Amino acid sequence: MKVEKIDHIGIAVRYLDSALKLYTDTFKLDLIKIEEFEDLKVKVAFIPVGDVLVELIQPSSPDAPLAERIDTHGEGLYHLAFRVENINEALRELKANRIEMRDNEPRAGGMGSRIALSRPDSTNNVIIELVERPDGV
Repeated sequence: MKVEKIDHIGIAVRYLDSALKLYTDTFKLDLIKIEEFEDLKVKVAFIPVGDVLVELIQPSSPDAPLAERIDTHGEGLYHLAFRVENINEALRELKANRIEMRDNEPRAGGMGSRIALSRPDSTNNVIIELVERPDGV
């Protein structure tokens, strides 16, 4: 598996609007996009910092798995995403190394990417996200 770089850092937040103010007003960073993922019941704001994105992730429903996680663990670091050259190859390698995955097949992610998430108990209680992006993104 070839990890090219850190693609993004996901931060779980209760309220996207107030979290955005911290990053845009205080740190003077620019919001480039907000996407909603109905299957995951989350709304995600994308904020570039150099070559890395910060993703602010808000549950869009009280029954979202992320809402439960925030209720139990609070807001904060949710996942670390590694950009990989070939997500299928990376998934095979992680499975061969007994890393338990939440996603056994790649699925659609933000901004045209394909992603797969690990189970946090298999990766030091931090979800590792694999990200494969189309060329030029």
